[in-house]
Amino acid sequence: MRLRPATGDDRDAACALGVAEEIAWFGEAESSAEEVGEWIDDEQALATGVVAADHDDRIRGFASPGRKEAIFLADPALTDALADELLPWLLERRDDLQLMTFAGDAVRVAAFERHGLRHVRSSFSLVRFDRAGPLPEPEFPDGIDVAPYRVGDDDEAVHRLIYVDAAWAAVPGHAERDLEGWREVVKLSGSLSLARRDGRPVGWVAGRVLDSGRGFINTLAVAVGERGRGLGRALLLRAFHDLQAAGVRDMTLGVEAHNENALNLYRSVGMEIEREWRIYGVAPGGLEPPTSPL
Repeated sequence: MRLRPATGDDRDAACALGVAEEIAWFGEAESSAEEVGEWIDDEQALATGVVAADHDDRIRGFASPGRKEAIFLADPALTDALADELLPWLLERRDDLQLMTFAGDAVRVAAFERHGLRHVRSSFSLVRFDRAGPLPEPEFPDGIDVAPYRVGDDDEAVHRLIYVDAAWAAVPGHAERDLEGWREVVKLSGSLSLARRDGRPVGWVAGRVLDSGRGFINTLAVAVGERGRGLGRALLLRAFHDLQAAGVRDMTLGVEAHNENALNLYRSVGMEIEREWRIYGVAPGGLEPPTSPL
């Protein structure tokens, strides 16, 4: 394998690697090449990344330290060889390196551990299948007004709600975005709802229809002082109804595995764990001693 700096011309090949990984893991891709590209673009990964090319100059792997999280994409048939090339490169560029992988990929897990990375935490993909039955109606707490939101209506107040009042980025796996970066992500959502109390934003939910046809909730945020009253559940159900009206049948979202309160909420609306994702990173005292491949 030969490593070289990534360029804009490598974007399609990197996106194709992301799709190929999901096909290997699940039998079919759950993310389109365009959705993988959104992730790569959001991390500005091409500007800081490298590709691994074979002797025919075919792109077999891609890695980038990213802005918020690192990226490692590999031809599933060449995971070990690509890990040996790309993981040392990443470790030289991020002291806080963390990489996510499907928990069922034993080869990749072993490769991460062989390079001294350890299992830091897990997250779950949850899904509410259409077979779960009719959606409950949302019931909002007294004094709450909720309405659809349009980007530009009151962006600074909503941004503050999410990242200050609801401390959304304090949850592992959630990244804080500046106002402009947040606007760019929000524009991809087809369902936006804002809850207010006495005119002040206190709850937010954003969802979209994925290219797979599933509905996806990318942000659910409730101000700390409003929690425990059913607002989060009501906002979630409102988004589900919006997405269902757009033709969606199955709904999905991600949650940290240790977040029992969130898991209980999602189970209460008919969601179930579909799969586990593992985040591997550098141990607090540095890399674990590399393990022998023998």
